[in-house]
Amino acid sequence: MKKLTLKFKFLSILAVSVLMFGFLPVSPVAASSTSISIEDFKLAVQSSDPTKLVGVYVKEIMAVRVVQQSSASYVSKITNTVTQFGLANQYGTIGLLAHNYLSGRSFSELRPGTKIILVYGDGSSKEYTVTATKQYQALDPQDPYSNFVNMDDPDSLLSSTDLFKEMYTTSGNLVFQTCINKDGDPSWGRLFIIASPAA
Repeated sequence: MKKLTLKFKFLSILAVSVLMFGFLPVSPVAASSTSISIEDFKLAVQSSDPTKLVGVYVKEIMAVRVVQQSSASYVSKITNTVTQFGLANQYGTIGLLAHNYLSGRSFSELRPGTKIILVYGDGSSKEYTVTATKQYQALDPQDPYSNFVNMDDPDSLLSSTDLFKEMYTTSGNLVFQTCINKDGDPSWGRLFIIASPAA
């Protein structure tokens, strides 16, 4: 019982750190769509570690490198990159984070049915299909412990920890996360794009 309580507290801290990552200054630099072929993209991102996730490719929408977290709250501020969310890996989920003024800007173009290709260091790839998009409003965007409202079900209120569990604890899923900019607030809410392995 003590182990479960400690794990829950640890999860709460990390969940809050990733759900609040939008509280950074807005930069004018934005990720751009690309028409690079998947073959050229694989060559560009190959690495010495064959099992490492190194790239995300969506035809005519994004071709971005994947970087790893250096800390639990780290999200890359480099153009054309996404950050792999380390804690999600512990639940068998691939979580990819990006600021909404950088690569996260493209996430809203990922709609149900969109094909996504993940590229690994050896050039191998795995295809996913977007199954759902979810939007949540942060009731207090400046509070790291803010509750969130499900925009598809406004009567549904979730804590930051519950939102993390809902998004990141389904093994096998691929989840993109960025902030929603609304009413002049770059951290107004959170956008999640959920994808499953293609059949």
